Amino acid sequence: MNHEFSNRISAAAATVIVIMGGGVSPGHAEEEFPSTVKIATQYVTANGCHDNSQTFTTTVPHADHLDRSYHGVLDGIEVRVTAANNGHSYSNFTWKDENTISYTLYAKGAGYWLNPPKVFGVTIGGGYCHGAAGGSMGIDVVAHYK
Repeated sequence: MNHEFSNRISAAAATVIVIMGGGVSPGHAEEEFPSTVKIATQYVTANGCHDNSQTFTTTVPHADHLDRSYHGVLDGIEVRVTAANNGHSYSNFTWKDENTISYTLYAKGAGYWLNPPKVFGVTIGGGYCHGAAGGSMGIDVVAHYK
């Protein structure tokens, strides 16, 4: 390989590393953050005549840089609903430690249970869910930064 060509490739590779490396610019003491960042997407479902709740935990990156003046479900944390069908809710947002939050999603399917008929006091067949329709709850968890 030609020595001059090899030096050009090395210089080009060094330039790509510098450009892609990112990080803090010279003269800047702190990293800059976007003002909002989606940090989690969660979703639960339930069939008709059933319900479902699930607790999630999410790590909040750079929690020390949150904009605590934004008052969402927690200071610096916002919830954006992405799906909501039949019975649904989100609740119990709490800090587990300085970088982790915990919360619960709940979904309840529509409908009501009809018991099977009884003949001479004996149940015949199984029951069924009348008017069954699924329920869902979906959210995006968004962090607000300074």
